[in-house]
Amino acid sequence: MNEMHGKRREPRAFWPALVLTVLAGGLLPLQFAVNGALADHLGSVTLTGTLSYAAGTLGLLVLLGLSRQRPDWTAARQAPRWSWLGGVVGSAYVVGSVVLTQALGTAVATTLVIAAQVVTAIGLDHLGGLGLERRRVNPARAGALALVLAALGLRLWGAA
Repeated sequence: MNEMHGKRREPRAFWPALVLTVLAGGLLPLQFAVNGALADHLGSVTLTGTLSYAAGTLGLLVLLGLSRQRPDWTAARQAPRWSWLGGVVGSAYVVGSVVLTQALGTAVATTLVIAAQVVTAIGLDHLGGLGLERRRVNPARAGALALVLAALGLRLWGAA
């Protein structure tokens, strides 16, 4: 069996999740390019982030309506206060990605972001931060981190 988020999963459940994750990851450079183009037309990264989140919110509201799922506001009020900061973090991410894409191009910006995501994720897992299950750095994770940082180094070397 495979492990995902600390829970044992059947192989049949693992592969669709893996494919969806790869497809979702492929959206990252598309998001950078689309938001960069919008920022070029608007002349404002803040307005670009605002419109990006407004469009995303509209899309999510449509999906929520189609699912007929209703918010559980009691459960939402009981969530840790810091867990409500996802939108703020996401907004900073969108604005930062626009600035990075304009300054460095999509490939370098995406590579930097992915490397930063891996470093942060390994750190959060190692510490068990933000309520995550603790997963210590082991040789395989350290090796993966080294490879990601090596890829970043190669990408930056090629960008010069």
